[in-house]
Amino acid sequence: MTRSQIHAGIAFGSILVLAGVALLAPAVPPASAEMQASRICRDQGITPSSAGYDICLWQAEKALEGGEPEIARALARVTAEAREACRSQGLEATTGDYRVCMERETKARSLPVFSDEKLKFGPQLAKPE
Repeated sequence: MTRSQIHAGIAFGSILVLAGVALLAPAVPPASAEMQASRICRDQGITPSSAGYDICLWQAEKALEGGEPEIARALARVTAEAREACRSQGLEATTGDYRVCMERETKARSLPVFSDEKLKFGPQLAKPE
């Protein structure tokens, strides 16, 4: 055997070994819906330590599990807008009134997400009962 044949054999063997490793290696799993939802919420300024994070995470995760990433992003924006509306009323994030406000505002603001209408919101969309 000549040197070029030996080098060709080594190169071919290396390619076969690398192909075998690639075929046997486990696939990289896609990011979980929770991880993607967390990133979407953070992109809207809603961090794990901020008010409304649980609502944002839950809604975005459910939308992602349903294969609707656009809806997940829209719901995260809705949560951020609802949080600002509740803050503008002077409510503290640790109070029950704030939680009620967040539930009311996110529900009212999420309705247009599922329709083709583009509505404009004021500082407080839903009226307290």
